[in-house]
Amino acid sequence: MAGASMTPIGTELDDLVLRTIQAAYLAGKIRKTKDCLEDMARAGLLEADVENVITHADTIEKAMPATSERASSRSNTHYVMRGTSTKGVKVYCKVCSNYHPHTNEFIEWKLTSFTIK
Repeated sequence: MAGASMTPIGTELDDLVLRTIQAAYLAGKIRKTKDCLEDMARAGLLEADVENVITHADTIEKAMPATSERASSRSNTHYVMRGTSTKGVKVYCKVCSNYHPHTNEFIEWKLTSFTIK
């Protein structure tokens, strides 16, 4: 996250985006990327830690639009939630919205990073 610009989403949208991500997580509709799984393994974090952070988050930040060449749509946006693991370690997770590159329809939420702060 070094160098990433972090900004509040805006008071009207913060709660809506956060609650939408939390509901998707509870419904099992957030897919973890390979990078996220590698982050978790490297940091010794478990699914219980992911659940703890996402379900207990009360704030969310917009990290950046997805601008990588691998991004399927310019509408994809990264959001960050910070929290504490089940062992009391400060962690953060990055969740990205994923839109279809041609129709711009929402496809899914992806957990792209989950690691120690």
